[in-house]
Amino acid sequence: MTTMTLHPLAADYLERLEHAARSLPRGERRELVAEINAHLAEATDPQMSDAEVLTVLDRLGEPEDIVAAQSPDQPAPRQGPGTQEWVAIVLLLAGGFIVFVGWIVGAVMLWTSRAWRVRDKLIGTLIVPGGLPTAILVLLDLSTPQTCTSLNGGPQHCVGGPSTLHQILSLGLFAFLVLGPIFTAVYLARRAR
Repeated sequence: MTTMTLHPLAADYLERLEHAARSLPRGERRELVAEINAHLAEATDPQMSDAEVLTVLDRLGEPEDIVAAQSPDQPAPRQGPGTQEWVAIVLLLAGGFIVFVGWIVGAVMLWTSRAWRVRDKLIGTLIVPGGLPTAILVLLDLSTPQTCTSLNGGPQHCVGGPSTLHQILSLGLFAFLVLGPIFTAVYLARRAR
């Protein structure tokens, strides 16, 4: 870039453009700045009056407007999760209580939102699908009934029921199924752009 041969006002304009274009991908930013630099080198001269250079710069428009025109399809940056994102987080956490349909609606809202990257969406979808209700369903399924019988009022003889290892594994799985959706909800809330 040859800003040394530009009029000082044109060089200042180019610096403002570079600052405004920080949000663009590196390649697009370089191309845009090079194009405007070439135009300014052609249209201005270091010996021109300030008024003449300002006329050229006025025709170009504000640097921020040029950058905005370069990427019109990009959404404006958000300060945090909006209504759609909060509803998606709540439905992913507890939407399964609504005949599992609530969780599916939450997953659709997650994937249609622009607040998260694909990695965040995969985490929100795949870590304990169904949210907290999945933990309850799995806990009910893991309980093994114990049958006890007594002959003629004698000591009871019990068969079935979970072993100690089974109880420990069930408790660990249940903890994961409860904590997974909670940590995922917190993660999604923090990662929302």
